[in-house]
Order: sequence, then structure tokens, then C-alpha cells
Amino acid sequence: MAPTAFDFEGWTNHEPPADPAEIAALRTDSGIELPEDYLDLLRLSNGGGGPLDVEPGWFQIWPAGDVLPLNRNHEVQQSIPGLIGFGSNGGGELLAFDTRGNPPWKIVMVPFLALQDEAIVWVAKDFARFLMATGRATPRD
Repeated sequence: MAPTAFDFEGWTNHEPPADPAEIAALRTDSGIELPEDYLDLLRLSNGGGGPLDVEPGWFQIWPAGDVLPLNRNHEVQQSIPGLIGFGSNGGGELLAFDTRGNPPWKIVMVPFLALQDEAIVWVAKDFARFLMATGRATPRD
């Protein structure tokens, strides 16, 4: 769970807290049980981004009110039922919850231009582990 004193160390940007009504609408309208640590993060910052200590090396979390419209615009559910995007790498790859198994939902990425099951890359075991990787640069050889 995102601690209430989460300091966003290493993030390049973060926003004021999400409007509670937007979080409630996202929770209701998503059709899935969103991870509580993800919702807690939105209560602290309505989006943000920075380096990521796992692939894809950078993250951009979408504001709560943008999540479902962006999923619709990118036709995420039509392309890969069971994925729900919550952000991107700031470029061409979607970051998503993979709800096709049992909770906690795995975090995956997939290119926006190749929204196909075969293109999915595993990122983290769950959102808590994803969150622990935020704000840290991916080691490069």
C-alpha cells in the first residue's frame, strides 16, 4: 500500500491528489477490483512520472479521470480483454493491470501499436512492487 507519507523521491513530477469523486467513479466504472495501493497513490497524486527500476525504464501514471477514456480510445479491452491501462512509459507502451488471473493483478506493458497478447511483457508481480521501482533509474550496462 502507498504509505501516507510517500515522498515521491526520484519522481520527475507528481500532481495534487485526485478528486475523491473521480477515484470513486474509476473504482465503480472500471468493472474490476482495482488495487487499493493504486487507489491510495491516486489519493496522494493524480498521476505523475519518472524513472522506473524495471522495464520499460520510465513510467507515466494517468490521472484518475483519464484512465477509462484512454482505455476506450486505445481500444485496450477490445484488443486484449482483461487488461486495463493505468499509464504508459511516456511513449509507445501501455502500462496495465492484467486481470486475467487472480489478484493481485500483475503489471504488464504492451506497445500501443501492437495491442496483442503476444506482445505483452511482464513488468512487476503487483502494483506494490511496481510502486517500489518508481523513482529509480534502471541500471544500464
